[in-house]
Amino acid sequence: MLALEAARKIAVSQGWLSLTPPSFQNAVLQRSRLQSCKAGQTLYMVGDPPGGMYGLVSGGLGVTIAPGERGPYFGHLARPGTWFGEAAAMTRQPRRVGLTATRDAELLHLPLSKIDEIVGEDPSAWRMFALVTLGHLDMAIGACDDLMMRDHVKRCVAILLRLGGCRHVSAPAALIDIDLSQDDIATLANVARTTAGSVLRSLEKAGQIEQSYRRIRILAPDALRDILRD
Repeated sequence: MLALEAARKIAVSQGWLSLTPPSFQNAVLQRSRLQSCKAGQTLYMVGDPPGGMYGLVSGGLGVTIAPGERGPYFGHLARPGTWFGEAAAMTRQPRRVGLTATRDAELLHLPLSKIDEIVGEDPSAWRMFALVTLGHLDMAIGACDDLMMRDHVKRCVAILLRLGGCRHVSAPAALIDIDLSQDDIATLANVARTTAGSVLRSLEKAGQIEQSYRRIRILAPDALRDILRD
């Protein structure tokens, strides 16, 4: 398990907290506690009561959504540096997404009472918490834009890059692993499983990805981004 100080360094080096002032970073980190989560364990589900925020510092989290008649189903993969839970904290409404560990994970948990404490001391801190929502909105807009691509190969590639955290720039991690199956890719790209499988095999043959059971490793993000520019 990561030491608390190591987890804090990860949290401020990437993602939401890296965009905030040091004083706010310290207010969040001093009130957050480190917890571990086993692969397959659910943190919360769509519709659960509001609670605190979670910041991923190691491992991966599958994000499930159920905005309409279908679902819940896999919608995104959260990587270290990602925080969730601010919407329920701000509105006191039920959770809009679900979070399940795709592998053993470690997280910083900021309880709801501590969020209230931070805002009570500095009401303008809500602007910092709102940056989490803005980041999620940017990601959702980008995902919608990618799904409008007519070419199914490009849609699949764009989804792989988004899930790997390297849609527009290279991810900070040396290895970019995505914990999902061909069925998940097919659902996200709105193609048949056979179509998704064909695309993935082609990318693997080209040396751009590597596949194993419920895991895809991105080997050449720059080459994949070049496919989208063609």
